[in-house]
Amino acid sequence: MSKLSYQELTANNLMFRMLNQEAREHVIRLAKQRSYQDGELIIQQGAPDQDVYLLRKGKVDVQVSQEGFEVELNTLEPGTIFGELAEVAHVPRTASVLAIGEVEVLCFPGPELVEELRRHPTASKLLDHIVKRRVIDTTEKTFN
Repeated sequence: MSKLSYQELTANNLMFRMLNQEAREHVIRLAKQRSYQDGELIIQQGAPDQDVYLLRKGKVDVQVSQEGFEVELNTLEPGTIFGELAEVAHVPRTASVLAIGEVEVLCFPGPELVEELRRHPTASKLLDHIVKRRVIDTTEKTFN
């Protein structure tokens, strides 16, 4: 991958803008660029992996399989982080994520990214807020 700039990393994501220069450089070194085609599975519900993704291009569909039915939770836009819940809560994937059209993401090893974010109080609080909102949103959409 060509060298990722800080501006590219933070273009649409507030959490990454909260990091200091040293942390930004560390996070940039962690990033791996990946591309997906329409309908391709990025995250499989129930999988044990813990990567965290930053959506750079395209859209993704987040859905859960419950009692034989697919429940659409959300459609995410560029600049959105996803996949963080598995690492923060230390649980298997709670939802599947599929590409809508051509998608480009930055993939981060979850343990290293979350550890870096936890070193910065404002980023850590925002991460906790995102996780809390995802849990509430998922619960409301799947059980109501």
